[in-house]
Amino acid sequence: MKRRYWKNCALPLAAIILLGIQPVDAAVCIIGECSEMTNEFRTMELRPKSIALLPARSTLTEDGIFSSEEHVGETALLEASLAKQLSKEIDDLGYKVRVVTLDEINADPQLTLLMNEADQRFDEEYNKIVAFKISKVKYRRYTIGEPGRLLADYLDVDAVAFPRMQAIGASGSAKTLSIIKGSNSSGRIYMEFGLVHARTGDVEAFFGAINQGGMFGKSISSILKKPDKHMKKIAETATKKMPKVGKALKPKSLDADEETRELVLYDPVDEDAVFDDLEGLLDEE
Repeated sequence: MKRRYWKNCALPLAAIILLGIQPVDAAVCIIGECSEMTNEFRTMELRPKSIALLPARSTLTEDGIFSSEEHVGETALLEASLAKQLSKEIDDLGYKVRVVTLDEINADPQLTLLMNEADQRFDEEYNKIVAFKISKVKYRRYTIGEPGRLLADYLDVDAVAFPRMQAIGASGSAKTLSIIKGSNSSGRIYMEFGLVHARTGDVEAFFGAINQGGMFGKSISSILKKPDKHMKKIAETATKKMPKVGKALKPKSLDADEETRELVLYDPVDEDAVFDDLEGLLDEE
């Protein structure tokens, strides 16, 4: 079991309790629901009808005062539950959802290559969204490019959803700290997903949520005991402002001083060229 300790943790317990020191979470949403879309997504010019939901990249951490312990093996349970609940919420909005499983990816070398490249590119853009705020999505600032387009074409969908999740369970010491502080700083779940369109390779929409685990937080065991309950809640919150597949929204006015990325609509992907490239990569391995 991997364990991560705070460096230079020399403060006395009283000081830590008074300061309320907690691990820093790399997530987009600060509270409740957060979302942003390009104007083309809002007006339905680039509204997908079919979406491939990829397996979530997730971490499950027990939040303590002196250390933060990651639980790697237990993430599979939450990821499976999230896929079920999130696909249901998106399907209820009228989209055709294709749930892509790890077994499917592992059984298809070509899909594995495309998936790895696209997932890596999305992680790079996700880090930018965390750093520079979700509001920049509407300015078409974040793009996966060709890897996103190739993956969407291979899966035969209009867009690909890339989920990211952090579940932070409250340990006994963290709950004690929450009681002393009178806040629920531990026991929370973050979940976000970006929609990358097959025509642009850009992040056309981004939806996310943070759910707190009650007044003094939820432990990892309580989260894992009822995964569907927690994943249903986070999925419902995250998709609250996701429009129905056929509902057009008004475009947002864009700041004239803000540099807006030019919208580029590519020709359909040449499937023969894609397979030739993949075969070349496989031969190299």
